[in-house]
Amino acid sequence: MQLFYREKGNPECPPLILLHGLWGASENWLPVAGFLAEKFHVILPDLRNHGNSPHSPEHSYESLTEDIITFIQRLQLPQKPYIAGHSMGGKTLMLSLLKKPGIAQKAAIIDIAPKNYPPHHHSFHRPLLEFARTFSFETCHSTSEVHQVIRKEIKQEELCQILFKNIRKREGNFEWKINISALLDHLAELTAWNPPIQATPYPYPLLFIRGELSDYLSAADEPDIRLLFPLARFVSLPAAHHSIHALAQALTTFFLA
Repeated sequence: MQLFYREKGNPECPPLILLHGLWGASENWLPVAGFLAEKFHVILPDLRNHGNSPHSPEHSYESLTEDIITFIQRLQLPQKPYIAGHSMGGKTLMLSLLKKPGIAQKAAIIDIAPKNYPPHHHSFHRPLLEFARTFSFETCHSTSEVHQVIRKEIKQEELCQILFKNIRKREGNFEWKINISALLDHLAELTAWNPPIQATPYPYPLLFIRGELSDYLSAADEPDIRLLFPLARFVSLPAAHHSIHALAQALTTFFLA
């Protein structure tokens, strides 16, 4: 799996890899990367079945973890990278750290916990994926027409924006960037936490960043997190939801401390 990736910053600066979440892509991180690029060589991969990376019928945390470990090895960086992962990217990073504890110089997990989330917690994913699976671009001749048709069916602007960011035009036709079938087939796995290894606790400091207004990561999760990550630290970003993009300062402070 050869992952597509973007870069910002001076390659002579310390490398920092940012892993996006479900429905995301490297381009979502560009505003944050622009800030972090003052101090880091920022590397932004598209995870499999997302963005410009290849599609595959397999989409598990095991496969995502193998992709990232191989990706880092192929980069042949001059030093171990700093790594941060948001949501699905955060779970991928946690499993990567448990499998290869020395893979990162420092790491941060953004608004996700190593736990099984109840179905209602991600209740918008399946309907949105089902909508995308049945949606036809055939009658749409422009981006504005695509947006107009979607807005007639999807009333929440936030969900519309998620869909809009996952549409591209190729050879005159519109298509989905994400692999809808694979994500639907593996959605239950993505909301769960069933690592395929007998995990030894991660022996290094690890930062968990949560959004104050998000319910993905709470204080109640901390005891279970410390079973796997005993040196975990927790930071809460005021007035932030799960879609955290105002985190550059928190990452910079932790990684350069």
